[in-house]
Amino acid sequence: MSNLDNLRVSEADREEASARLAEHYSTGRLTDDDYYERLDAVWSAKVRADMEMLFTDLPKSAPQPPQAIRRPRRSRPRAFPLVACFLLVAIGLVVMGVPWWVFAAIGVGALVFRKGHHRSSRCHQQMRHSVH
Repeated sequence: MSNLDNLRVSEADREEASARLAEHYSTGRLTDDDYYERLDAVWSAKVRADMEMLFTDLPKSAPQPPQAIRRPRRSRPRAFPLVACFLLVAIGLVVMGVPWWVFAAIGVGALVFRKGHHRSSRCHQQMRHSVH
């Protein structure tokens, strides 16, 4: 018996053992009586050795695959409504007599601003990660 077998059982250990027993029960390795008897023994166990002896005649449970970490989606403005609004305003202003090159200058300025803003936000993220 190792020193780890003499460690007291925690609530998390009990819940894990209960889940393992439920898995064996659901696959048909344990009868109703055997499952409930072992489940009672899990909740009355004091040290790990008491609990591990309940699993000596059962195969080891297959390790569960790690859960994929989902990153939150960034909310971005959709391109279509922005382009549609820009075109409507542009058409209205052209009809009113504003020259076309004004819109070209605004479009180029927006692209330059977006690239500069994108770089600066990336720099801020890198600085924030290096600090933490």
